[in-house]
This record gives sequence, C-alpha cells and structure tokens, in this order.
Amino acid sequence: MFNTVVGIVFITVLSALLSHFMEKYTKENINQYVTSLNAQISNSIDRYVDDMQKVLMILSEDANLPVIADKKFVGTYEGYSAYNHFYDNIRSLIFFKGYKSLSVILFDRQEILTTDLNDGQDFKYIRNALNTNMYREITDSDQSMVLLPGFSLLPGKDNNTLFSQAIKLWDNLPGEKDFMVLSADKNLFSDFLNGVNNQAFDDILITTADGKVIFSLNSDVSTYDEFSGKDIGRLTEFDTLHFNGSSYYANVKNSATTGWYVVSLINQNKIDKQINDSKIIIMLTGIIVMVILILAVHLFVTRSTRDLKRLSKTMKNIEKSNYKIRSDINRNDEIGDLSQSFNAMVKNVLENQVLRNEAEIKSLQDQINPHFLYNTLDAISSLAIKRDHVRINEMVEKLADFYRYNMNIASHNVVEIGTEIQHVKNYLEIIQVRYGNRLSVIYEIDEDVLAYRTIRFTLQPVVENAIKHAFNEMSQAYIIRIGVYATEDSIVLEVSDNGIGIEEPKLRQIKQSIDGGGSLPHAEPRGGVGLKNVNMRFKLLFGGDYGIAIESEKGKGTKVVITGRKMQ
Repeated sequence: MFNTVVGIVFITVLSALLSHFMEKYTKENINQYVTSLNAQISNSIDRYVDDMQKVLMILSEDANLPVIADKKFVGTYEGYSAYNHFYDNIRSLIFFKGYKSLSVILFDRQEILTTDLNDGQDFKYIRNALNTNMYREITDSDQSMVLLPGFSLLPGKDNNTLFSQAIKLWDNLPGEKDFMVLSADKNLFSDFLNGVNNQAFDDILITTADGKVIFSLNSDVSTYDEFSGKDIGRLTEFDTLHFNGSSYYANVKNSATTGWYVVSLINQNKIDKQINDSKIIIMLTGIIVMVILILAVHLFVTRSTRDLKRLSKTMKNIEKSNYKIRSDINRNDEIGDLSQSFNAMVKNVLENQVLRNEAEIKSLQDQINPHFLYNTLDAISSLAIKRDHVRINEMVEKLADFYRYNMNIASHNVVEIGTEIQHVKNYLEIIQVRYGNRLSVIYEIDEDVLAYRTIRFTLQPVVENAIKHAFNEMSQAYIIRIGVYATEDSIVLEVSDNGIGIEEPKLRQIKQSIDGGGSLPHAEPRGGVGLKNVNMRFKLLFGGDYGIAIESEKGKGTKVVITGRKMQ
C-alpha cells in the first residue's frame, strides 16, 4: 500500500514537471520548425530575385532591343523582325520560369511595350501610363537595378503581381531614361507556399521593412493594414501579435537580398490546445509507465530465474564433452558474469583437450615420418643413380623445409597462408617424385589472401589423408585440387580429390567425430585425429561458426572445406 501511494505521488510530481517542460518544448519545437520553414521561403525569394536580375542583365544586352526602341525602325522589316525575335525570347522565359510579365518602358516616347502570357496577351503598347510615383522612383534612383514591391503596370486592374524588378537601359537604348521591368507572379508563390505549409500555419506573409504587407498566403493584404509602420525586424522569436480580434504567435525571417521579411502566423489558441492535449497525454503516459515498471520488475525476476535454469542445464551438458557448448546468456549483471566465467572455463577445458590431441598427432607423426622419410630417400637414391643432381638438390631442400616446418607445431600457432601453401607444395612435390605422372595437383590460389594468417599445419593432414585413402585401389590418374579464396569476412581453404569417395554411413560417423560427438571409425580412419584437432583449433580461435566441413560421395571423390575468419 505504501509503495502504491509513493508511486502515485511520484507520478503526479513527475507529470507536473513534464507538463512544464512539454509546454516549453512544444513552443521551442514549433518555433524551430517555423524558423526552418521561413528560412526556406526566404532563401527561395532570394534565389528568385537573383535569377530575375540575371535574366534582366541578359535581356538588356539583347541585340534586338535597340532596334525595337529606335523610331526609325517603326514599320520596317528590320523592326518587325527584331520585335518577333525579342518576343520569342520573352515568351520562353515566361513559360519556363513562371514570370508574370515583362515590359520595356520607352520613357522618352511615353510608351510601354509589355506582355502577359498568363492572360494570353502578346506584346502590346500602352500609352500615357507613365505618370505614377513608381516610375518616378525608378528614374530618380541612383541604382541601375531597382526592386519594386507590389508594383504593377496597371494599378487597380492587376492583382497577380507580387513584386517587380527594373533595370535601367539608359546606356543601351537611344532614349535617355528607358528601362525594363520584370514582374513575379503571385500565384507562383502561393502554389509554392501551399505545398510547404501543408496547413501548419494560419497565414504566411511577406512584408517590407516598414511593415507593408505585399503578400498574404490566405488573406487579402488589406487585412493587415495595421502592420503598416511597424518595425517588423524588432519582433522576437515566437512573439505574440494581436490584430483582427485574435492573438498569433509570429516567427520572422529577414531576406538578405531584398530586405523583406517572411512572417509565419499561428493562432495562439491552436498552440494552447496542443499544449493542453500534451499534458493529458503525459498524465496518461505516467500511469502507463507505472504499470510498465511493475510488469518490468516481474519480467526481470522471471527472466533471471529462467536464465539461471538455462545456465544450470548448460553446465550439466558439459559432461557430454560437446565442444560447441556455450552459454548464450548476455547480461550486464551477476548472472552475465557467471555465464562469461562458464564460457571461459569451457574454453580452458577445450584448450587442454587440443593439447592432448596434438600429442596424439605428434605420436602419429613419429610413426608416419620414418616411412615417409624412407620412401623419400628411396626416391632420392633413384635420382642419384640417374645422376640427376639438380633434382636431388631440390628434393633435399624441400625435405629439409618440410621437416623444419613439421617440427614447430604449437597450439594456436598461426602463420601466413602463403607459408602454409608453400609447405603443402613442398610435401606434394616430394610425393610426386614417387607417383610420377599418376598424380596431378591443381592450385587455385587467390593471390590477395596470401598475406592473411591461418593455423599452422592445416592443409597437410588433409592432403596426406587424400593421398593415403582417396586413391586406394584406383587405376586412373590421381588429381588433387587445392583452392584458397576470400569471402566478405572469411578465408576458405579447399582440398578436393577425384578418389573413391566415402560411403554415407561412414561419412556421417566421420563428421560426428570431427564435431566432437563420437569416436572415429576404426576402418580407414579418414581425417583422423588431425582433422578433428584442426576443426577444434579453428573453432577456438575464430568461433563456433568456423571449422571443417566434408563433402563426399561414393565413387565421386571428396572435398574438405576449411573456413576461418580473416586475420592479418
């Protein structure tokens, strides 16, 4: 009962703290998102303005423009041709870049050559439309390029122009104050912002520095007349604005190119509702967490009991001498420490077993080597009779290398794969002197793996058993194939022969013995203690997934595959 009361008090206090932090986090999260969105919009405006400036610069240098503006070409073929070429350029720009219109202002002639393809209109002349303050602002400006918020050629009749840019042509055309105006389409920005906004904000505004709203995504700009005269740049992050009887959280981003501001508005009631909903969720979450904690304690106790039983069962199974036995309990507590200690103990036991098996191998070598040495010396004697001094020298050197390598066997002693391959080559070249053309050896060695390391004395026991047992009672040519290659994370050594193969019952018994599950067959002990020991050493050094695999079929030869981890 006491624990339940403490838990309820704890959850209540925790929920209150989380509610406070959630309110702060929600505002910060929304503000971060809005700031990112505003930066995206502002950067889009900057890129759009830069692109318009580049287009105006290119068009101002158009060779057709001076011809169009010169009175002497009016009504001539040259003037008509220049008009058509210039018009084609303008039409392409408006279609592919989405501009509202482009106008050439012949101020000295009091004429405007303008086009608005969005309205389906080609170039047309508008006369007596130049007596506005905006035109005076362009002509009186010291800048060669002037940005015009809300500028339209036809005030009161064109509501689709967001802003325009003008470039002076005073050095390009015959007139002294002629210029060109390129206008941005308000619908283009509406489509873009609707895609970005996804109804997250109540409205998105673009204003000048003095508070004049030149664009509103969801309302008429006249709705924000009370913005006029405000210093928009002084608004702080997540500042609150009050107008039209409502309160809004505002986020402001300044455009470096235009000096304008992007203002995103979210109704305060919407945010407050989201925060209250979050508080309710936190309270429910607290209750759920308490239930989960109770269940977690119960599961922890149950799991610990189960793991202890598993570990006890694994310890009992070690009596069966199965070297694959490992505890797979992975925990960061006392039970995990006990599991690791058990695995270490098994490893020590297996290492001692490997040492005993190596003693058996050494004993076998002591029995086999005299016979091998006798046959080799007999072959050298035959070469001496033939006075083949070069072959005698080669045989003696390879025999010395062979015995030097064999006499240096140690548990987990590793060598480069290239060294192990050379040892097997020495052995086979000695053997081939006795067998002559009846024995062929094919090497398929990936040169890139020779620098990797493997366990010493891996291949020779396999090759020796192939020669001793695979070719028994065969009349055809003997072929041994030795391959070494790499996979993604492993090194594979293969020895295959075209010998008599192994019957399925005997093969199954050999596999079971090599894997540590039984004794070797007495008749024709193919693989023997040597293969079993190599398999155990590979698993100890590289892990349980590595070691020896044997494939064989009666009358179709045998393949021994030894897999180890890449090691340099």
